[in-house]
Amino acid sequence: MLRKNFTIYLLLGFSVFFWGTSIRAQKAKLGDVGDGSRTTPVHVIDLYDEEGAVIRLDDRPVLPFSTKQTCNPCHDYGKISSGRHFNASDPTVDPGRTGEPWILVDPITATQIPVSQRNWPGVYQPQQLGLTPWYFLQHFGRQMPGGGIAENDSADGPDVAMRWWVSGKYEINCLACHSGAAEQDQAGCALQLARQNYRWAAAAASGIATAHGSAKAMPDNYDIYYGVAPDDSRDVPPGIEYHTARFNNKGKVFFDLKREAPNNRCYFCHSTKDISQSTAEKGRADEDVHLQAGMQCVDCHRNGLDHQMTRGYEGENNNAATLTCKGCHTGDKNNDKPTNGRFGAPRPKHAGIPPVHFERLSCTACHSGPWPDKNTHQIKTSRAHGLGTQGIKKTADVMPYLTSPVFVKEKSGKIAPHKLLWPTFWAFTNGDSIAPISPERVKPLALWAIAADTLTDSTNYARINAGNWPEFTPQKISGILDTLGKKFPDEGVPTFISGGFAYQLDTTNQLTKKESPAGQPYSWAFAHDVRPASQSLGVRGCSDCHDSGSPLYFGNVTVSTPVTGEKMGSKKMTAFNRLGSVYPRVFAFSFLFRPWLKILLLLSVLILSAVFILYFFKGLDFVIKTMAHKE
Repeated sequence: MLRKNFTIYLLLGFSVFFWGTSIRAQKAKLGDVGDGSRTTPVHVIDLYDEEGAVIRLDDRPVLPFSTKQTCNPCHDYGKISSGRHFNASDPTVDPGRTGEPWILVDPITATQIPVSQRNWPGVYQPQQLGLTPWYFLQHFGRQMPGGGIAENDSADGPDVAMRWWVSGKYEINCLACHSGAAEQDQAGCALQLARQNYRWAAAAASGIATAHGSAKAMPDNYDIYYGVAPDDSRDVPPGIEYHTARFNNKGKVFFDLKREAPNNRCYFCHSTKDISQSTAEKGRADEDVHLQAGMQCVDCHRNGLDHQMTRGYEGENNNAATLTCKGCHTGDKNNDKPTNGRFGAPRPKHAGIPPVHFERLSCTACHSGPWPDKNTHQIKTSRAHGLGTQGIKKTADVMPYLTSPVFVKEKSGKIAPHKLLWPTFWAFTNGDSIAPISPERVKPLALWAIAADTLTDSTNYARINAGNWPEFTPQKISGILDTLGKKFPDEGVPTFISGGFAYQLDTTNQLTKKESPAGQPYSWAFAHDVRPASQSLGVRGCSDCHDSGSPLYFGNVTVSTPVTGEKMGSKKMTAFNRLGSVYPRVFAFSFLFRPWLKILLLLSVLILSAVFILYFFKGLDFVIKTMAHKE
């Protein structure tokens, strides 16, 4: 009996223990549960290194603070890691509507190819181009907030496994978004990433420390604790020096943090420059009407603890229904309480506009981006061109080549403005499948082909140095394709994809081209900058969109390709909004006769009115005469 009771109590004790552990595990952390106050708590905190040890200024060596270890005591780092900015590599996450990809660029091989870990149609996975996490971070880390692929050191091969030990991981850089300090320097963070100083990057950009040296220059056996000497004494090992004035007498540091990320933090990764306009420079270009009204990016692009950022388009999720254009400005008539007019948003009347427009056009089609012209605009974006980072090429003709606005019909059936990229890359074709080739494999062949042409090689080298792509003659393309076929005979048919076409050699070694699905442009919708109602399409009448030369239908979309003789071609906008070329032209042509129709209708009304008045008086005269005759 005693043994039986002991067993019961033992099992009960274990149950209580594991239940308590589970409750503690599920309990929200201090910083993740608010008390209702809208103020941001003052962050005077200890700094922790990546091993979880408290950092003191007399430590030897002095290590950079770890955002994961420093923030995690109060904030759930694991849950934050599931956020939109960090979860691209998670195959269980819905990729959502297509967005801006990373673009792998190589001027020598004329490569510009969209890359993303999200399964968006038209993009290529990093591993297809040999971009393991290490190399992906080297290419695109400059505009990444850390976390996700930047911490995935297990997916790299043995050739770079030791490099992760030297450089460390690039943890989620919470300060990249939430720092309110003027010293926060994301350009400095990008510089540290270029030096492979991953574990030092967040501290170096924070303004409380200065980083020196380069992990990239260190040998594989370099140790941050014991400092194995590099082979070359001129190479400076990576290190950190904290600004002692930032530490109080208890060794704690004050961080000026904002619950809502300031706009300036968003701009570093989400700026767009229209280089086709003379007013493209900051200070001379019009700003989004919402920002002019004093709104913040995060007023619409909100998130909870899970950092699932609201993207602001219809159908994204039910909780974000009022954070769309329609949700803010018109609301839901079926809701129990009014939802329109958030942030003082005016309710549009759209007087005289047929309802079919709201079925076939997104709000952004009329209100967002630059006013459409006869030709689309060449643009640069932060993520594609490294805007805001140090040492970037600022010339207009620098890869990749993006164009906007392009009015594309989306899966929803609505036409919306998009930014667009024409992929250009080398590949192997096997039946209907196409495998892109890493630019590093093609680069020696491309350099040889460029150098072989003594008439244009100096021009092409100048173009490459300026960040532009070289001019590829059909002879150069043929030469590279022929060499690829001989060097890699078992990998498929060598193919050059550019401008919507696939270039291949036929059985007689002659260059052929045909339209290719792989060469079709990749595009993604945008919503900014929003123009006021007085500058929206249609404000001057139907002719803004339905004129025979309207850019909405008949604008020229630039086709970018390095192939000589085919550069700067274009396609009509109707090819992208899938309306065909006949219907829009016939419909637009009808508007030429609409003034005549109005005059004809007016004359008809006048004639009918005159006839009515004439017969009215004739009838009245008849009645009067009839009555007089009876008398």
